[in-house]
Amino acid sequence: MQLAHENVSTRNVEAPYLSVVVTARNDDHGGSLLRRMQVFVDAWINQAKRHQLPSELILVEWNPPPDRERLVTALRWPSDTGPCKVRVIEVPPEVHARYYHSTALALYQMIAKNVGIRRARGEFILATNIDIVFSDELMMFLAERRLEKGHMYRIDRTDVMSDVPVNDPLDEQLAYCQQHVIRLCAREGIYPVTRDGFRQNEVEDITAPGSGIHFGSGWFPVERWEPQEPFRWIADEAEILLANPPQGGGVVVLEAEAGPGVGSAMPVLQVLDKSGSLVAEWIVKGRTSLELLLPQGTQSFRLRAPAGGLPVVDDPRILNFRFFRCDWAESQTHAAVERSAFAVFQEARPTLMRMLAAWRASHGIASLLVKGPGLLRRTVDLMRKRGDDIFEAGMEYRVGQGWYELERAGAEWFRWVSEQGQLAVRITEQMRSVALVVEPGPGLGFQPFTLLIRDSSGQLIARAPVSGVTYLDVALPIPCGTLATLVLSAEGGTTRTSSDQRALSFRVYACGGGVRTARATATIEPRVARFWMAATIASRAPEVNWESSLEKWRAQIEDMGRPAFLHLSACGDFTLMAREHWDDLRGYAELDLFSMHLDSLLCCAAHHAGVREKVLDEPMRIYHIEHGIGSGWTPEGKGQLYERLAQRRIQCVSYEEVVWSIAQMRRLGTTVIFNLEDWGLAGTALSEISPSTALYASRV
Repeated sequence: MQLAHENVSTRNVEAPYLSVVVTARNDDHGGSLLRRMQVFVDAWINQAKRHQLPSELILVEWNPPPDRERLVTALRWPSDTGPCKVRVIEVPPEVHARYYHSTALALYQMIAKNVGIRRARGEFILATNIDIVFSDELMMFLAERRLEKGHMYRIDRTDVMSDVPVNDPLDEQLAYCQQHVIRLCAREGIYPVTRDGFRQNEVEDITAPGSGIHFGSGWFPVERWEPQEPFRWIADEAEILLANPPQGGGVVVLEAEAGPGVGSAMPVLQVLDKSGSLVAEWIVKGRTSLELLLPQGTQSFRLRAPAGGLPVVDDPRILNFRFFRCDWAESQTHAAVERSAFAVFQEARPTLMRMLAAWRASHGIASLLVKGPGLLRRTVDLMRKRGDDIFEAGMEYRVGQGWYELERAGAEWFRWVSEQGQLAVRITEQMRSVALVVEPGPGLGFQPFTLLIRDSSGQLIARAPVSGVTYLDVALPIPCGTLATLVLSAEGGTTRTSSDQRALSFRVYACGGGVRTARATATIEPRVARFWMAATIASRAPEVNWESSLEKWRAQIEDMGRPAFLHLSACGDFTLMAREHWDDLRGYAELDLFSMHLDSLLCCAAHHAGVREKVLDEPMRIYHIEHGIGSGWTPEGKGQLYERLAQRRIQCVSYEEVVWSIAQMRRLGTTVIFNLEDWGLAGTALSEISPSTALYASRV
């Protein structure tokens, strides 16, 4: 069959909005190449027609095998490609033979892509691969012409099973992709995906198996520095996703340590809710154990390092904090301590006498005679319920900021509260009101005050006068089952005394369930929490002193400033820029090597040339059809790939060399141009053909 060829056109014809550049040869690399490629071709053309996207699909057929049919006729092409023009450019074997590894390496992928990029006519150019399917949401975005010059567009790659139905309609192909996801190639790494769409936790992870806690964007894969336990680094923001949070809210315990990304600055760790509002923060000094109470219904939140972003020289990642644990805390309760009412009366006699004296002073002797016995009975009963703390035995609770440790003064025991004391309690049928025994402290001059109790949204639940030792019983109009945050504070604020630097507003002798259940007010409407209860549980010396260990690199690190951590994972499958940016960079590095990491070098060069990365988010996706193990890089097949390259003595750029290049571009603040002006075989005459021309020639 004689094919009619056309000369490669210049760019003076009417330009499409988008050029899509891919390369292949009909040698079945990756397994079932024609099948995977047919899915790609059909999907792109059908979606371009569906969304009326003016585009051109440029297929660079590199070094076509002499015993195989050309791709332009081996593939099925529709008679009407709509607003998408298809161009097939051939790089013949004699051009391929110029390269050193031409015998062992049949396809120079990046040089081939440069051939298409150099000859593309579109306003924007997308370099991708022949086994990619684009989600409808992504195609809609492209068709809306919202691309901006000055940006390099990247996206996560979603790997799917190989049996995408090649002959089925487009919507069924997309549905198959959505339902048969294998893994996700994200900025932070490559992750298997669960049936529910979460990044799958590792066998030994920082959360317990079955916890329902999953780690989203911003979390790096598990690492281990032998013989230490596993940990995960986070970048500037890290998302935590909850598959099955406890009903009514729960407590997450975190164990964290500041890394080199926060430098010697105050290592602040913040919590953002789903809307992006700041709801909690800690200062992480050393290796620190933290607790965070999640409001009812919380399904996700993010951790943020506001002062983070500093680099290291031997890793392109930004390593702000590393986490050794992220899991659900066990319910905090205390066992009951058997004490008789008489024993408690004797033990707490000083406290009780001050309470009766305060009541007499504020209400009079007559009121004391009438109400004193009942008040005394309720107070003793509350104190009898205490465990080995001031809280009722069996009551689920958490103390947060504003509470000091348990203290004893003779036979009395209590906890001091500063300006605002956070207290979380599980609301149950037995805990529809909270009873407290409270006494003013030196921060209030030991004078009477009004105790304010608010919920986490700041809504006032109760105002209660406190004069001396006072028994309070406050109804909690909060739904049963909720782990509710209460904030206790003194109206008007408090001061610090010269004798004690702590702000001791008041002290609490006992806290437990009250008796006002029957008279509790109607349940209040749930409101968005203004803050989440956060507590620092313990802290010890850090395992690594980053300031001293990085001292020899201090000058280089200062030169780098706060660089971007680019999305380099699977970037060969989707890199999209304006045509002039590709021209300025002169395409991918045309090294006589295997293509590994050359796409990453291009993205780094683009960024340091002033082309800012923009990552396209869900629901925009690219689906990558799984290829044979060892034919390209996959977690399972990387060993076979490198073994095959070694057997054929084909070299490639190492990861360490990429890291070094990134460090130098960061330090110098400039890009690297790898190619001469004749990049993309500019001086070589290549033949071009379209499917319609090939179809006509085959009929002649």
